[in-house]
Amino acid sequence: MKKFLTILLFCLCVGQYAFADYNPPWKTFTSDGTIEDGQEWWGVGIYDTAPNHTTVDMTGGVIFDAGIAVHNAATFNFSGGSPGGIGAYDQSTVNITGGSVPTVGAGNNAVVNISNDASVFNVGAGGFGIFNIYGGSIGQLIANENSIVNLMGGTVTTYIGAELSATINVFGHDLAKTNTGGTYGYGQVTGYWQDNSPFTINLAGSGAYSVTNLIPEPATFLLLGMGAFLLRKSKRRIKKRSI
Repeated sequence: MKKFLTILLFCLCVGQYAFADYNPPWKTFTSDGTIEDGQEWWGVGIYDTAPNHTTVDMTGGVIFDAGIAVHNAATFNFSGGSPGGIGAYDQSTVNITGGSVPTVGAGNNAVVNISNDASVFNVGAGGFGIFNIYGGSIGQLIANENSIVNLMGGTVTTYIGAELSATINVFGHDLAKTNTGGTYGYGQVTGYWQDNSPFTINLAGSGAYSVTNLIPEPATFLLLGMGAFLLRKSKRRIKKRSI
């Protein structure tokens, strides 16, 4: 976990000297709010304060080096603008449905959902963090320390890397994986998403192959279930005829 947080902190702080002469304020949300075009913050903290359930939407604006940190059970919805890095902690939820994000990290039972045409260069799943990836483009994806990554669509343009305590689930059909070959020599995962679009994902490091699970799409389970039902029904008819 310490290694993951160190990497995330580094990513969030890249470029700080480029803006050394510009010091916009820090923004803290403890109730619902928006970040939109024309707003600039050095960093943003989002907190859930019971009984309120804080939700912040970002459709534009600029967040500089400190990035955005989402805490407690707060929700952050991102669809546009320049957010810096995004960190999700403490059972918070982050929904990324568009725009471009340099790095996103999740830990402590936080959930990050990535979909539509969102673009994320670096995904880091930390201790007990959960990523659900429905679409969009991911550069590199690293899963550590009891994190869970569910891949259901989109593209991973660079690689998946993982520690043995992580879990990576790939949902689709005609799925296959190898532990050799690919761009980095550690294998690949291939198949089709549920919308029938093909994908190839490179694995990096010895742990990724072991923790990657191939899970057939629900339609496959439905067909298997119908087949089992028809087989049982056929056996019953045969048994009745033989009596």
